[in-house]
Amino acid sequence: MESRLREGTEEALIYAALELRCGVESRLKEYIETIEHIPKAQKKEWAVAKLGRSLESAYRTGDKIMIFTIRLAENAGDIQLLYTPVTKRLQDIANRVGDFLHAVRHESVSNPDWWKELRGLLDEAYPLLKLATSGQLIGLPLLHRPTKTTTMRVVFEGEGERSALVAKLAQGETHVVSVQYIDPIPGTFTFYES
Repeated sequence: MESRLREGTEEALIYAALELRCGVESRLKEYIETIEHIPKAQKKEWAVAKLGRSLESAYRTGDKIMIFTIRLAENAGDIQLLYTPVTKRLQDIANRVGDFLHAVRHESVSNPDWWKELRGLLDEAYPLLKLATSGQLIGLPLLHRPTKTTTMRVVFEGEGERSALVAKLAQGETHVVSVQYIDPIPGTFTFYES
């Protein structure tokens, strides 16, 4: 999406809109797939608004970013994992951008303001999508009360120390989890690239 925005042609903006739409839908579906108690029919959904509602009813976390710090027993190490939500604003933009992708009247496409609005939405959405797809936790760890086990899906690149610690967790290593919540203030979001 970034290269399409840099290119800036009308064709590139339409393709960036498609990438945004697919990216938001895909991340929401990734999160929903990890939730066992959501009905299969809801997991097969494709509409961003419906996916967002299903996810919010399951997690009830809103736009909070969560940092999970997992400390393994006997100083075996710590690992931090980030959960980054698909924010309500990003979902709203993805829905709005969908209108630009459907059959459009010729007079709309020939209007420079139409393109300016699309570009503005995409410029706002790009860092939000980048943030939403930057977390290592694919969904939140949920406790299964009868078995007292927690399932979590973790994705990150590389085979470093974090991979070894996650492998220990998967083998049942004793650990303590702490969670920090970051609740963004609406309208104040600034994303800094690393």
